[in-house]
Amino acid sequence: MEARARFVCARCGACCRVPGVVRVDTEDVDRLADALGMTVEAFTATHTVLAPGRTGLMLAGDPEGPCVFLGEDGLCKVHAARPRQCRDYPARWRSADIARVCQGSWRAQG
Repeated sequence: MEARARFVCARCGACCRVPGVVRVDTEDVDRLADALGMTVEAFTATHTVLAPGRTGLMLAGDPEGPCVFLGEDGLCKVHAARPRQCRDYPARWRSADIARVCQGSWRAQG
């Protein structure tokens, strides 16, 4: 039987400090707005911008700076409601920039 691996996040926040954008879809916006006690319209107006090429929405903020939801303690302020892009890392997509700083690890699971 082949052993599978699962990623264990170290919750270091390093991935949230790497320059880049976080794209959000309708489900992300609904979940984040609810978690923050906002209407979808208010969340969208306050926390999103149109992605380049008008290909959807992304979180607002400086693409060269940390994620707007990264707390001073280095933890995600919306972790339970975080966008799918964040949930899917690194199982579904990878970034060499994040991999260089990520303190998480892959561990075998039975």
